[in-house]
Amino acid sequence: MVIPELKKKLRNNGIKKGDIICVFSDITSFGIPTAIKKKVGAHGLNFLLDSYIDTFEDAVGEKGLVVMPTFTYSATRNQIFDVNNSKSEVGVLTEHFRKRPQAARSSHPIFSFAARGNDAKKFLKLENFDCFGEKSILAKLYNLKAKYILFGVGMHESATFILYSEQKNMVYYRYFKNFTGIVQAGEKKFELAVKYFVRDLKYIYSWSELEEDATARRIIKNFKFSGGNILLVDSRKIDELIGKKLKENKNYLVTQLK
Repeated sequence: MVIPELKKKLRNNGIKKGDIICVFSDITSFGIPTAIKKKVGAHGLNFLLDSYIDTFEDAVGEKGLVVMPTFTYSATRNQIFDVNNSKSEVGVLTEHFRKRPQAARSSHPIFSFAARGNDAKKFLKLENFDCFGEKSILAKLYNLKAKYILFGVGMHESATFILYSEQKNMVYYRYFKNFTGIVQAGEKKFELAVKYFVRDLKYIYSWSELEEDATARRIIKNFKFSGGNILLVDSRKIDELIGKKLKENKNYLVTQLK
């Protein structure tokens, strides 16, 4: 079921038919929308999750694409990543989304994504397993001018796309670390090398200034829905801003621990 209020807010803030959107989420930030409260009471949590997904998909239409992270971090733990069965560790909405009919999922054993919509399988096909490199899903989202929706989460909690920009700009506080991933895809099982631009733990994220700067430049649109907050982020413009700011200040995105 489409949630009219949410669809209207997405439309008013620039989401249109044919768009590619990537949704990072924490639905606990929202109350149960009034329009579907009775049905959620009768049918339970899955009705709420389906309604959110239906609304995102309706907003972009048949020619659009909805993408969600389904990260597992399996290769960092020496665990097998099962494309069909490994649970997403980044929210109940993403786990529900990956199990929807016709949903496809990438085979990355750390940063997998699921997608439904136009050319979903083609979009998720990986040429290599560099987590944030120029052939990664995050790079594809940038190249296709996708829009990020932070649904109930802020930049600090969930803006994984910033890591793509950090690698692009080769920030000094990250370095490459290689992992061996084992992927189970149906009957096939294979081993692969994963390249991960990891952060030196002497440095912690400090993204509040980026959020303020991007909001002031209208790169981020910030609006309310059902008691929670939604950020809509332009993938191209946020990357351009990060690159510019890092040239001015190499510590723009981090704070060093004392």
